[in-house]
Amino acid sequence: MGIKQKVRICVDFAMILLMPCLMAYSLIGGKIHEWLGMAMFLLFFAHHLLNLGWYRAMIKGHYTVPRIVRTAVNMLLLIVMVLLAVSSVIMSGYAPWDIKGGMAFARLAHLASSYWGFVLVSFHLGIYWDRMLVAKRMQKQIKAPFKYILRFVFWVYAAYGVYAFLKRQFASYMFLQVQFVFFDYGESAALFFADYLSVMCLFAVIGHYVSACMNCLNRRRK
Repeated sequence: MGIKQKVRICVDFAMILLMPCLMAYSLIGGKIHEWLGMAMFLLFFAHHLLNLGWYRAMIKGHYTVPRIVRTAVNMLLLIVMVLLAVSSVIMSGYAPWDIKGGMAFARLAHLASSYWGFVLVSFHLGIYWDRMLVAKRMQKQIKAPFKYILRFVFWVYAAYGVYAFLKRQFASYMFLQVQFVFFDYGESAALFFADYLSVMCLFAVIGHYVSACMNCLNRRRK
């Protein structure tokens, strides 16, 4: 494994770890939230630098259905992350310009894009899972029946993510049906992260099987 591959794995793994931490505003506080947010944007920028080849290849080749879906997800994720960055700067008071009503816009934009970003990052992880070198090595090293036991446990945990998704009102925040997040400052950190990680697993599983189905249909058409 080359140095670039190792750096890419470290960057991606750090971003996955940061996602649920950034959602835990009530547990970590505003100051740490901002520092972690800056770290996330630096990692996101590094992730794109390490994958510049993907952008160069956008104008090349034929666009199959799987490629269209992956490109759409990546572009949506890029838009969401830019929106998160802009709204973060405005809310922190670091913006060098004065936007009329900017704080109200930033608060709503940050709320919606935070939850959309969480879902899209998880879905993105799922659709690229089979292409990740770490995933391939894990699949080779884990032997049956442990592979099937782990897969079953993962499915059960992802199924719990449906309950957590509804319980945590993801859809209401994503579509701004609820415009203020309810923070339970007395909540157990273990329960919070268990819920959010299960939602991450849920959308990673959805992304993985959506990608697998599209690839299967694409092979049949050929």
